[in-house]
Amino acid sequence: MKIKYLLFILFASYSVENFAAFSEEENSQLASINQKSSREVKSALDKLNKSIDKQIGNNPEHKSLILSLKDSWDQMIDKKCQLETIDSKGTNAEMAEVNNCLVRNYQEEKNYFDAMLP
Repeated sequence: MKIKYLLFILFASYSVENFAAFSEEENSQLASINQKSSREVKSALDKLNKSIDKQIGNNPEHKSLILSLKDSWDQMIDKKCQLETIDSKGTNAEMAEVNNCLVRNYQEEKNYFDAMLP
């Protein structure tokens, strides 16, 4: 009987240690994915801002209109990404899903501003 309890305790502690190692590895992978997606958001936003700055430089007389459009577009992107990622809210994938949405939409906004006539 003591052997069964000892084996049970050893098995339980072994399983917990393996689960903890797996969880730690999984958390590390999740952190890596989130860091990568955050860098992609920053890169897309930097490119967008350069495009907007270029258009303001090319069209200084329309600066306020361009900036107003950017603000409106950013509000739309925020709401759009909230809606598109509602299913991932509260999950491990939430940050990556939101960041992927932001990157796609910032790239679309950048393409719009890049296509504006000087």
